[in-house]
Amino acid sequence: MAASSGPENLRRDDIMRVLSRADERAREQGDSLVNSYPDWVVELDFLSSDACPVTYLPVLTVMLVARSIREAAELDVLDIQQGSSPRGYSASSIAGHLIKFVTQVGVDLRTTSSQVMNSQPFTYKKRVTPDMAGDRVKASYARFFAAAQRVEGLGSAQAADILALVFHLRRGTGKPETEHLVISGDRQTLLAIMDTTAEFVSDNSEAGKVGQAFAAALFDILFPSKSVRMGNNNDPSAIIPGDVQVGEDGRFWLWAEVKQKAVVTSEIQAFVDRVKAIGGDRAMYFALGNALYPQNIDASQLQKRAIKDGVELTIYSAAEQALADLLPKSPGSSEMQADALANRFLDRLREAQVTSALEEAWAKAIREADR
Repeated sequence: MAASSGPENLRRDDIMRVLSRADERAREQGDSLVNSYPDWVVELDFLSSDACPVTYLPVLTVMLVARSIREAAELDVLDIQQGSSPRGYSASSIAGHLIKFVTQVGVDLRTTSSQVMNSQPFTYKKRVTPDMAGDRVKASYARFFAAAQRVEGLGSAQAADILALVFHLRRGTGKPETEHLVISGDRQTLLAIMDTTAEFVSDNSEAGKVGQAFAAALFDILFPSKSVRMGNNNDPSAIIPGDVQVGEDGRFWLWAEVKQKAVVTSEIQAFVDRVKAIGGDRAMYFALGNALYPQNIDASQLQKRAIKDGVELTIYSAAEQALADLLPKSPGSSEMQADALANRFLDRLREAQVTSALEEAWAKAIREADR
């Protein structure tokens, strides 16, 4: 394809043209592509498996789209941030168009979040490097990175072939019944879904994944135009304070910690201290396991210290408290908020890699609440 003045200038028309042609070729020549690229079939099967974090397949697909548009002399698929290098590009822009497109044509890339580039370990990174993942996923990340390096070495025509192969292999592999929860109703519907959400978070944890997904979904709704990052659950190597962060233009300005076990005052203070240490001044603590133990937290003491330190601190001791406070501050009608809460929570549960049984439990609970 004809080049523009720089790799960052990937136009929407170019992206959509590449996606449409890949989809057409997948439908017409899918079996032929499988026979032509058996080694890629193996790698794509791995990236689609439960042994691999859900973000790796869509991120690799973003790289394939970028390479299909520009040759290696103009674009480095590993330089995922616009302006990061002479061959850098905006991977997040491609991701937005990609996820919407594949959802429409029935291709499952393991996520329905258009903010996949804001997931670990890619958040705000300028370049994908071999040392970005923690020990827990080191082996699967090494395999992903090897595949990404292969994409960097492809020509545009070959990348277009592999992109079509992805579409062929992943068409119809998702769970249509939970792809998007259709919500219709009024204020009463929203209140019912809020009650269902609070009960679901109270009853389920999966080592804290549910609570983290809950907080991230709330921030998605509260800050729809901002980047909401959900980190690796219980990652001891994490250097960014909190489990969920909100930011824009490559910088965070809100940090949140989420716990589904009872905590005490000193644990919350330690988190606030971490936020202050990096120059942050807005912190939220979701102490979701403290509904039965409110006496464990001296909120007055924490607030006095936070004011002294110049940090705006908000503490929630139950899911229903967070919902009641944050949803009224969010944009949209009651119906829009109900739809967003049901579906953003589902998306974040998937991103957190909860079990499929728990995903289905959430979908079932929402259908019953929306009757």
